[in-house]
Parts: sequence; C-alpha cells; structure tokens
Amino acid sequence: MNDRLTTTSYAVLTQVAVRPWSSYELAQQRVRYFRYVWPRAESAIYREVKRLASMGLLDGRKEYTGRRSRTIYSITDDGNEALREWLGTPVAPFSMDFEAILRLFIAPLGTKDDITSTLKQVRADTQEMLRFAGEVKQEFIDGINPTQDQIYLRALPVDFFISLLNTVDAWVDRTLAEIETWDDLMASEEKNSRALEKIRHMPVDTPDEPLKDISKPPESQTLRRS
Repeated sequence: MNDRLTTTSYAVLTQVAVRPWSSYELAQQRVRYFRYVWPRAESAIYREVKRLASMGLLDGRKEYTGRRSRTIYSITDDGNEALREWLGTPVAPFSMDFEAILRLFIAPLGTKDDITSTLKQVRADTQEMLRFAGEVKQEFIDGINPTQDQIYLRALPVDFFISLLNTVDAWVDRTLAEIETWDDLMASEEKNSRALEKIRHMPVDTPDEPLKDISKPPESQTLRRS
C-alpha cells in the first residue's frame, strides 16, 4: 500500500476535521466546494476515504436507518497530526486551470464564432456558479448550511470565489466586446496599437527602470512545493 499523502488526502482530511461525514456526503461536499480548487473524480474520493481509514487517519463507524447502513468517518488523532504537519509546510504555488486562455492564444487557427462561443460558455458557467454562490450565501444567512458553525472560516473562501467569479465575468464581457470590433482574427497595426494602450492602463505597478531583458517568472512559481 502506498502510504504517501497527497493533496487529495489532505482535502479529505480537511473536510472530516470540520465534522464527521459519510463517503457520500464527502463526495457531495467536493461537488459543492472543493472541485473548484482541487478537481478530482468522485470515485477518487471514495477510494481515498477507504485508504485513509486503512492508514488509521480516519475512523469509520456504522449507522443504521432501518436496515440500511452507512459508514460515518471522523478524523483520528493521527489524522489531526498529519494535518498539523501539512499546515507547517510551504503551500503549492498559485495556479489556475483555465482552458479558455489556451484557446485564445490559438484563436486565429479557428473562426471568430469558435472563440466567441468559448467565451460565451465561460460567461454562462460563471453566471451559473454565481447563482450557486448566491444560494450558499443565503444558506448561511438562513442558518442552514451544513458547516454553519464554521462560518467564520467559510466566509473567507466564499469571498474569494465570488470575487474571482465577478472578475472572470467582467473580463469575458470586455473580451467579447473587443473581439466583436474585429473583422477577423488576424493581427493588424490597429489591433496591436489598441492592445498596447490597453496594457498601459492595466492596474499593476511596473518597474521604475526600463527592462534590459525578458522578465522571468518569480522563482516561487517555478518550484514544486508540497
């Protein structure tokens, strides 16, 4: 058996550290929240729960409703210790899995309809997630969220997701508006000039002195961290 703990391991332990769950409930929590920061197949969650239990990091107890049974998992002292050790390690560099950006880079290989359809799908997905975020917000306001007693912590990632989704939604609108002004997807002096002006006004500080060479990504983004 491979006893190495992965980020999926810690994601499961993190959920169970908050409160006991069944495997089904853990999978549903992944669908509701964790899939946005650590997407994994539902089957992987079921396998990971059993693996962590066999390692002594989770403890399973049977509950019965009539003749039907389910196993409720809670975290053990060893599981808590594993989480404490993990929290003391450097976090992995920030990254984002966003296929639409890849498609933008090679948009001229397709059609204008192709890229606008991609962006409209991103907008539809974003607005659907914002609708869901509004429901989660209402759950907390109504006091019915399963993790209501953890609201002081849960409010922080909810704030992150809503901010991110609103940023993506606004970016899609700006990008579609720009592409709609193009007759085609090929480069032109006018497009490049307008793009350079757009870059000049982007809200990020630039170096005080002109660069002498192509900049390199921060070292923190090139290192693999646990």
